Amino acid sequence: MNPTPNATPKPVALASPIVELRQYTLKPGRRETLIEIFDTEFIESQEDAGMTIIGQFRDLDRPDMFVWMRGFDSLDARKDALGAFYDGPVWAAHRDAANRRCVAAATGVAGCRLRSVGAAPAIGGQKHKRSEWVARSG
Repeated sequence: MNPTPNATPKPVALASPIVELRQYTLKPGRRETLIEIFDTEFIESQEDAGMTIIGQFRDLDRPDMFVWMRGFDSLDARKDALGAFYDGPVWAAHRDAANRRCVAAATGVAGCRLRSVGAAPAIGGQKHKRSEWVARSG
């Protein structure tokens, strides 16, 4: 099959319209262990819940920082996917192991209006203030 010259290609959706940037400050020396739990337990289960794992990043200047991004098709899809994952069996089975490695977490969401989210879920047995940064597209 030969493509038609000067044909306009169909748009391909390569990005999620709603994106979360998640940053974790970890206990010293715990990053690789958290990443192993994340890779083996949380990526597939979040994708099964309707999220797109966009990427994860090691901050070379801050060895106790882990940053990752996930995407959603809409704010409603985000709400549904987060509920499915955080109320599901994989998170229940592995959350304590993951949370033991964290000191604090921050979430940024692009694609919606700024809103207050209050305290984050318990990390290491303590509630932490969670910040949510948002940017409006368009």
